[in-house]
Amino acid sequence: MGRKLFFYDDTDIKTKHGLHHVCGPVKKNGVIDWPRPKWDLERIRVFAGTIIQIPGGGLRMYYSGFTPEAKHLSGLAVAESADGIEWTKPLLGQVMIDGNDTNRILPEGMPGHGFLTQPQVVVMPDGTWLMWTWWHAKDVGVVRYICAESKDGIKWRITDADKPAILHPADRELGQNAMVAGLTDSFEEDRFADLRLMQWLEAKRLRSNDATYIYYNNKAGCLDMYSVWLLPVDESTHRMTPHDNAPRVIRTIHKRQSSDGYIWSDPEMLIMPDENDPLHQQFYYLAVHRDTGSSWNIGMLGNYRCWEQSMDIELCFSRDTHQWIRPLRGGWIPRGDIGDIDHMMVHAPNSLIDLGDRWRIIYSGTNIMHNKQMPEGIETARSDTMTADIPKGRFAGLSTTNRVLGTLTLKDFNLSSDIITVDADIQGRFQAELRDPYNRPLPGFELNRSIPVKGDSQCHVLRWQGEKTSDQYRYDTICMRIEMENGIIYSVSI
Repeated sequence: MGRKLFFYDDTDIKTKHGLHHVCGPVKKNGVIDWPRPKWDLERIRVFAGTIIQIPGGGLRMYYSGFTPEAKHLSGLAVAESADGIEWTKPLLGQVMIDGNDTNRILPEGMPGHGFLTQPQVVVMPDGTWLMWTWWHAKDVGVVRYICAESKDGIKWRITDADKPAILHPADRELGQNAMVAGLTDSFEEDRFADLRLMQWLEAKRLRSNDATYIYYNNKAGCLDMYSVWLLPVDESTHRMTPHDNAPRVIRTIHKRQSSDGYIWSDPEMLIMPDENDPLHQQFYYLAVHRDTGSSWNIGMLGNYRCWEQSMDIELCFSRDTHQWIRPLRGGWIPRGDIGDIDHMMVHAPNSLIDLGDRWRIIYSGTNIMHNKQMPEGIETARSDTMTADIPKGRFAGLSTTNRVLGTLTLKDFNLSSDIITVDADIQGRFQAELRDPYNRPLPGFELNRSIPVKGDSQCHVLRWQGEKTSDQYRYDTICMRIEMENGIIYSVSI
């Protein structure tokens, strides 16, 4: 079998000139078409929600939103689909509103204070369903990520709210450091202080922020958590944003792992702003979609332009989920114009939906700033659930610059296919030359013998004069040089 080279990074490239990374085409479909009963949650958010395959077929979406009967509270709910396009909201028999059954989830053992939001759901190898959700109860000093279990993904039981997976900085457990102060010479008081210190250090180890995503890692045989790590910041760094809701921190991305979903590893730092980012760049979340067709992990990174108070979905890529590359430092799903719902912020769910020849993303959009302020020209706050489609294999590509010839030379490779195909949209000229490992053109496969490729196709077959293809060099080590004008190349299959 051949393999496909995607140009998310430069691993397979020897040289390139006159080419730059661009996002692939995105078709926005507007607001999702699904039932909107009177008892439905308001300001529905699939942000940090879960779209999951149901054992036996179909999809289930776990989302959150605000309750009409108590607008300051958030709740959890379910939608289902057979095809990822049409969605229903099944009645679960757990929450009644005005005498009507609803699609809301009310876990057994739900604490008497606060609300639950941002559900992450995983089916474990033994068939157990696990859900993690943020429990907000600031009146009793609680903001923490707790776990619930289920046999069917519908009826849930919170196991132990006092044993959180991670802690928000506003949680009371992270305030225990105040008790460490005032150490004395008393042996008993020293022992008490040591205990408090250990408790504080464990709470400090678990600190995070909301906007958390969890997946089962089949290769490693464990759970992966992607969440936010907060870096302290002050005026002297010139990185503070005084009008942000958390002006003294910078949001970055970290990862933890767990075998059971309850005890999690120390944080591994993954993504932080660097010298190529805007001065007030922050990262709000990382959702990870496993593209089984390419063996790449596609990261949907919350690109938070803190000074502007805007949120984009930035694409990033990883082969191993530890090292991430960011060739496209900006918005993937285009935000709307000033009158559109998704004008200021877009947020991703946990994964994409496979529609055969394309991926579908169901995302949250809003027209207000992160700090709840209205942009100039906006009078009414709006938010909704929206969808967009992306052709498979076209997350990102290399594009030519106007009136500039783009050149690309691949590193030596062993040709595994009879033919070489290219996924590209070429409006100008595209030609290729095959070379041996010593950089000499192979006879008959020189650039000037290449039959020019033109048009938009995900399977352009490379041919040379005489209708030659590359079949005679199958299982030989060769390299290839490409020249192109006015076009985008997404991948090469060799």
